[in-house]
Amino acid sequence: MELQRPAQEMGTKHPNRKVHDNPASLRHFLREKLYFFLLFFIILVLLLLFLTALRTSSEAIIVVVFLFTAFSVTIPIVEYWRRRNFYQKLLQNIANLDRAYLVLETLTRPNFYDGAILYEALYAINKSMAEVVQNYDLEAREFRDYIEMWIHEVKTPLATLSLMTNDRKISAQINRLDSYVEQVLYFARAENAEHDYLIKPVSLDKIISVVATKNRDLLLASNVDFIATGLNHEVFTDSKWLEFILNQIIQNSIKYHSKTIRLSAASNDEGIILTIADDGIGISAKDLPRVFEKSFTGENGHDKANSKHGNSLLPSGGQKSTGMGLYIAKTLCDKLGHQITVSSPNRHGTTVQITFPRHDYYTIMRPENHTSAPKQRTFADINHTPASEKHDISKK
Repeated sequence: MELQRPAQEMGTKHPNRKVHDNPASLRHFLREKLYFFLLFFIILVLLLLFLTALRTSSEAIIVVVFLFTAFSVTIPIVEYWRRRNFYQKLLQNIANLDRAYLVLETLTRPNFYDGAILYEALYAINKSMAEVVQNYDLEAREFRDYIEMWIHEVKTPLATLSLMTNDRKISAQINRLDSYVEQVLYFARAENAEHDYLIKPVSLDKIISVVATKNRDLLLASNVDFIATGLNHEVFTDSKWLEFILNQIIQNSIKYHSKTIRLSAASNDEGIILTIADDGIGISAKDLPRVFEKSFTGENGHDKANSKHGNSLLPSGGQKSTGMGLYIAKTLCDKLGHQITVSSPNRHGTTVQITFPRHDYYTIMRPENHTSAPKQRTFADINHTPASEKHDISKK
């Protein structure tokens, strides 16, 4: 198996890897050659005794000792410099590479015996590791394909159940289950999610209408007002994934006892800012910097085993928090080129803002916006409910 290294990974220093003591230093080499020098000294003494016993002239003894010493010292010096270059390069590259297992790709095969053995050993280890990783990757890909197939299969009965029931509480739970299935689908596609993007101008008004319809039963069952204003903006995004992000945010708001959710959009020099604000349980100041961390639940997510009427900081019905909603929303926003922020002034309610950066193409090609006073719409208006039925949709 031929190992190829990604170009961007070469020369990338790993910040946490330390080389405490350089084994290629002269001190280590001399310690290793201690027996050689000891043997050299013994042979030199025996040589002097032998030459003296033969009554060799002092000049001849000096010449012989000099040649013997020069020969004996030159060998380890040459050996040290040959090995030093190879081993220092090996250690430096291991320290500098983000993925140290690619170090073999940065070296040439040395021409000295122990270096060649080491090189061949590293090659055999890398080859074995690459085969194991390839097997794991194949298994992971097969499992991911199975999960995607399972998700598409399970969504059909969920949709059927949703059509079969008229009970809003049951429908709300089915929608919640569908949301969790969507989360699983996202994780199954997380590695290559960007291949599924279709970036184009989309209307925020239409996106919010779809999201409101999807969460209709959950909003009604939780007795939550859903109010949207000033959404007559177009943004560059992927409509499917933006709906997914908004679903996560809105369901979080409902989960944490919100009674009113307000959505609005505004335009500034940076782009279009979509604001989702609720009046539910806020987020403590110490938890705010970590809300986008994977599986982080914070203060509000603890002790979910309490009953519905227990701790007021728990989500409605004691529903356990996974800490994945905002993490997924943040990850998707980063990949889509959007900015997402969360604030909770004085821990009263939570405000999420998504900024869609303004693009030159969008600025030049879009039609001129006609300014008019924004009309406030309720959840009933979004779903085109007749005025006579509005009292069933939005709590007065």
